[in-house]
Amino acid sequence: MPNQSAKKPMRANRTDIPTNKAEQPDRLIPEEIMSGLKTKVIGSDVRSYEQTTSTMDIAKTLTGKDFKNGMAVFAELQTRGKGRSIKAWHCPKYKGLLFTILLKHKIPSDQLCLLVGAVSVAITEAIRETLLLPAEIKWPNDVLIAGKKVGGVLVEIEKISKTETVFLIGVGINVNLPEEELPQQVRLPATSLSIEKNETINRTMLARTLLQYIDKWYLILRDSHYRYITECWKEFCVTIGETVTISDGSKEYVGRVIDISHNGGLMLRLESGEIKILRGEHATIKG
Repeated sequence: MPNQSAKKPMRANRTDIPTNKAEQPDRLIPEEIMSGLKTKVIGSDVRSYEQTTSTMDIAKTLTGKDFKNGMAVFAELQTRGKGRSIKAWHCPKYKGLLFTILLKHKIPSDQLCLLVGAVSVAITEAIRETLLLPAEIKWPNDVLIAGKKVGGVLVEIEKISKTETVFLIGVGINVNLPEEELPQQVRLPATSLSIEKNETINRTMLARTLLQYIDKWYLILRDSHYRYITECWKEFCVTIGETVTISDGSKEYVGRVIDISHNGGLMLRLESGEIKILRGEHATIKG
């Protein structure tokens, strides 16, 4: 059943473009995001909503329809934005990039974490190369700058038939939030790209850039270059070398992170010397 709380997507026409930035909000226009977009799969279609519960909710209603593979659904405001482990994601209207990509892809269940890793690497690389900010990854899906969270990735699975699966890739980025609008009482201290860059970021250009980098890394995943993904993931990952406590279901493990496995799991050397591999779909780093 369609999500009744989602407003209609914005039309891709010039009348939606603010004429006075002092009075009008900086809105995401699908036509402008797609203009000059150079991708093979990701961003095949772009929709943008003023407000919805979550772009994940909209994406789920679209999985039963004839959507273009790689479609991206943006929202200016989410009233019930989703983070990992049932956590909420809050971002003021017109200040972030909040979107979900619908992707038809066959990937073994034990390699699902690689999809999270590929998208996390894509976002991190895009921020590093285009904004020249030292973005890093806190395994498996948090994107940080100077130890503060600027974004994250969430992947959910929707079975639309016995043989066909759609992956919903949710992305949230704090773009133009000032200090006073950053979320408080969160697991990690937060920041935004504009704070770190000390300037306002063009959200449309950034949205287009992120779709292009995600497309690049998705194609690497599709072509089964798993080792290349994990090597880059490891290069960007601040968790390597740390001693952490990891919750995996009802169990907890304490050890030193020594590597990322071939399928994206975190390799933990326990105090006993045993090496435990924990998968990102289930495991969470505490603290």
